Amino acid sequence: YGAGSIGVYLGAQLYNAGFDVELLGGRKLNNAGKFILINGDTFELPPVIEELDEKERYDIIFVTTKLYGAKKAMEEIKENNLNSKIIAFIQNGLVEDNFYDEMKDHGELVAISVFEGYRLSGNQLAASKSNLGWQMDKNEAGGKISELLNSVGIKSEVNPEISLIRAEKMLMNCAVNALSALENKTFGELSLDKKDREIMEGIIKEGYEALSDEYKLIDMKEFKKVFYEIINQNKAHYSSLYQDIKSGRETEIDFLNGLIAKKGEEKEIPTPLNQEMYKRVKMITENKELSKEHFNM
Repeated sequence: YGAGSIGVYLGAQLYNAGFDVELLGGRKLNNAGKFILINGDTFELPPVIEELDEKERYDIIFVTTKLYGAKKAMEEIKENNLNSKIIAFIQNGLVEDNFYDEMKDHGELVAISVFEGYRLSGNQLAASKSNLGWQMDKNEAGGKISELLNSVGIKSEVNPEISLIRAEKMLMNCAVNALSALENKTFGELSLDKKDREIMEGIIKEGYEALSDEYKLIDMKEFKKVFYEIINQNKAHYSSLYQDIKSGRETEIDFLNGLIAKKGEEKEIPTPLNQEMYKRVKMITENKELSKEHFNM
């Protein structure tokens, strides 16, 4: 459900390994055709459906929307009575503890955090790998999904510290996602620019202080080391927020820098850089003409 870059990649890997797969998506999926090239290798796309059908039954539903689209996905799944065995949500950031409560009667739940980069343009899909791969909740459903993904070559594991991992990932996303879009730069280009490095590290520092009372974050020095290692592994990658802005789509800025700014305000912790990222992205996304232009910091 919501097959964009990640959903098409996942669907293609499963389908070409012999699994019965259907894709439901939007513009990106419709522009991909019947075959796609993933890092130069040809994959056949699974059948594409136009809408959910209450007559269908699935073993697993992967919801690969942005977080702002997850609520709509939940509503459609409920309306069509799709009681699958497992519902897996791709979660790019932090959500409230009760975010998925309304889906508890529709299957086992698992939330997945993806530490890799995917970008689909036409029928070309670029996939950037990382050591962390796909991380997910440590429960029975998470174990089943991890086994499935590993069987088709997608590096995956369950993690008892997934809440902490998501918090750390969100801090990394806060540091690069908006800045990549605003500066029109890849992660590698950001890391090579002294001013951009200072901004990224300032954003991380603010987020670290805003979340440190809720999560046992690793030492700041070690965190920065891991951050730059991941940046280097994905140095040719533009952020998903950059792709959203260029395509005129809604962004996840409310779940990223916006959330840090909100928590900072609640805890009386200054977060000026996160506030600036949030305000600038909002300025672009609320102006359709600006969203197609280079927006320089």
